[in-house]
Amino acid sequence: PEIVYFEFVSLPEGAMSTRAGKFVSADDLVEEVGAKAFEEVTARRPELPEEERRAIAGSVAIAAIRYDIVKVSPEKSTVFDWVEALNFERQSGPYIQYAHARACSILEKAGGFEPAYRYETEHEVALARHIARFPTVIGETVAELRPHHLAAFARELADLFNAFYHHDPVLKSEGETRNSRLALVDAVRNTLKESLETLGIDALRSM
Repeated sequence: PEIVYFEFVSLPEGAMSTRAGKFVSADDLVEEVGAKAFEEVTARRPELPEEERRAIAGSVAIAAIRYDIVKVSPEKSTVFDWVEALNFERQSGPYIQYAHARACSILEKAGGFEPAYRYETEHEVALARHIARFPTVIGETVAELRPHHLAAFARELADLFNAFYHHDPVLKSEGETRNSRLALVDAVRNTLKESLETLGIDALRSM
């Protein structure tokens, strides 16, 4: 496989560089972010068994670190801020994971449905059009070895999906509208899963 090299990653207080005497190993970073992720997961899902919370936190920590690096063009240096990187409500790896988990939850609650493809609202159309760009974005990402293209696409997809979710009822809609929206949610789920896994991030079904 081909390797993509990135510039230095810094912490807010200084560069991760042995020459500066402030080197932080990848293991140390994963451990620290993992501890913070566990706190966040525990606050959100205290009812889950500890083992499950730790498993989710481990995936969230890797997502936070990996996405924060690959979202930037490889030739640019970046500052890793774990507060921002672990924010479930903003544009981060866990934010995209959470959008995928939300799509899975909607489909699980819906049960079976007959796929339909009638999209009329502003948010339905915007979401469907964005999903249709996925093959092109993947092609560009692979051809140019620039994963930030896919990272940006996934973040925008999560944004559009959340806007759709808040404006267009899915489970409370009926008939062809319900089936069309569920088909769209399933397309979001699949596209987010492919995007996350291509970036080396777990597509969690529950968070």
